Amino acid sequence: MKKIGIVTVHNSPNYGACLQAFALYEYIRQCGADCEIIDVHRPVHEDYVYERKYKSYRNNPFTLRKKARKVVAHLLGRSPASEFYSPVARQRFEDFNRQIKYSKAYNKLSALEKDPPLYDVYISGSDQLWNPAQPYCLKPYFLTFAPRGSVKISYATSIGLTELSPKEKSDFRNYLETYSAISVRETQAKELLDSFMDGKDVVRVSDPTFLLDVDYWKDIAVSPSVSGKYMAVFLLQRNESLVNYALQLCKESGMKLVLLKNRDVARDGVLVDNDLGPKEFLGYLAGASMVLTDSFHCTVFSLLMGAENFYTYISPTSKRGSRIVDLLHTFSLENHLLPIDFSSSYATLAAQGIDRDFILRIVNQEKKRSREFLDKWIR
Repeated sequence: MKKIGIVTVHNSPNYGACLQAFALYEYIRQCGADCEIIDVHRPVHEDYVYERKYKSYRNNPFTLRKKARKVVAHLLGRSPASEFYSPVARQRFEDFNRQIKYSKAYNKLSALEKDPPLYDVYISGSDQLWNPAQPYCLKPYFLTFAPRGSVKISYATSIGLTELSPKEKSDFRNYLETYSAISVRETQAKELLDSFMDGKDVVRVSDPTFLLDVDYWKDIAVSPSVSGKYMAVFLLQRNESLVNYALQLCKESGMKLVLLKNRDVARDGVLVDNDLGPKEFLGYLAGASMVLTDSFHCTVFSLLMGAENFYTYISPTSKRGSRIVDLLHTFSLENHLLPIDFSSSYATLAAQGIDRDFILRIVNQEKKRSREFLDKWIR
């Protein structure tokens, strides 16, 4: 039995981060390996120890600590937006994350380098692990702590940017030269690495959430108590205009409007659910007649869970839209980008339906291709 260690964004009260980390771990576990997530702490963890020599690329230590304090206060319910994650939601996240096996905790990077966990294969997981704009040092996410000669691969790792500085390119090249296999999630990331990684093959694979069978996700989903047809709106960025547009669409269609994990307060005709954990999040998407979102992973699960219809909004100022465009292109759903002027009627949106049989064929193709890449290293 192989022993596998993963570094990724984990133990995060973020639906996408939580579900992608679980998906990669669970698939590897189902393949018969002894798998665990390496518990590398980040600034959001209360016990994280900042060490001067481990610097982030684009954030100074003061910015990093300021951001960290804000996030910690937010997660502990000490901020004005504490209703964003209710105590019930936080408990549901904790319960979900307890399904994962973790290494011992590393609250400072020097401890990780001094006493690294030992595995047959080390994996850089998905999400934006290699984004230089992250407010923490990226070195552990390039597996620099692994003993010399270790087998290292990446699975669906994301950079999240279109350009890197000369120093970032040099560092990335040095780190990745020691990898046995490199895979990324976006075409844009593959093209960027290809531009300076001479002699290294970079493969594009799907988000880890595609590794598990659709039926697996449906089996763990918790259905909401909402009766009748509803539109689910899930937004990472506050967008009052989009919420008002959703209200108008619901008036046109006669559907209820459900805001998932939203700073808004309930108003007439609107249900706000701030108590949902990962399983409840999946349940809402499975039962929705329409989903509006600006989230990559909400788009993914709208596809996987069988939402009747969905549209994804990309802000004109967003620097992270490429992953959504890539995803929609894979499924020939480019027309499910929500027009930024919010001018389309409900009838217009509903007329552009989703061919579920076609979607499932593409899901299975992506799953097969991505599993084939990973299976060579974990079985």
